[in-house]
Amino acid sequence: MEIIYLDETHLSDFQTLYTRFFMELREKQGWKPGEEEIYRKEAEVYFKRSDLIFLALEGSKAAGVIRLSSREGCFWVEEIYVRPEFRGKGIGRALVERAEEEVKKHDDSLYLLVLPQDKDAIAFWKKLGYGTINTIELTKNLKPSGRSAVHTVELLGERFRIFEWKGGKFNGEERHFMELLEEFYEKGGTKEEFLKLVSSALEGWLE
Repeated sequence: MEIIYLDETHLSDFQTLYTRFFMELREKQGWKPGEEEIYRKEAEVYFKRSDLIFLALEGSKAAGVIRLSSREGCFWVEEIYVRPEFRGKGIGRALVERAEEEVKKHDDSLYLLVLPQDKDAIAFWKKLGYGTINTIELTKNLKPSGRSAVHTVELLGERFRIFEWKGGKFNGEERHFMELLEEFYEKGGTKEEFLKLVSSALEGWLE
């Protein structure tokens, strides 16, 4: 396997991998994917604006890609994708490590966003030493979207809704907890009451 910095010669490979990334993502989200040509044009724009893009090559085959952008003085992982037939061979890790080498020339941190439903991605990044920090995404539906949040989670008692993830991997205990949370908030439970309940349970366990 070889990791290369993207050049004009492999632009088409990047466009293909970028398109496959979003096709797979939209399927998991239950959303209709955009047209392939739109994704290919987006990929070309990112290449021309000099984003950091690395390809993993297995022989002459483009097996994976990682793209980083720089905004507000920070480097962000925007996409990482490995073709299904090449997964489980350490290609994702190799792409991340190559990206980290490049970022270290300019900064001491690398950031990314992961959907809370994507447990595989979260496990992957944690295995590489990444930890959760303080980003919270807010939204307001200005018109019916055809989708509704189906899971309830919380952060310090604040209620959050997350969309269903096709092939989601929440275990039984996690699902049971989210169901209890949903019922708690539906019946008028408050942040303050939730924190008191949890604090009391933790105190009892620690005694």
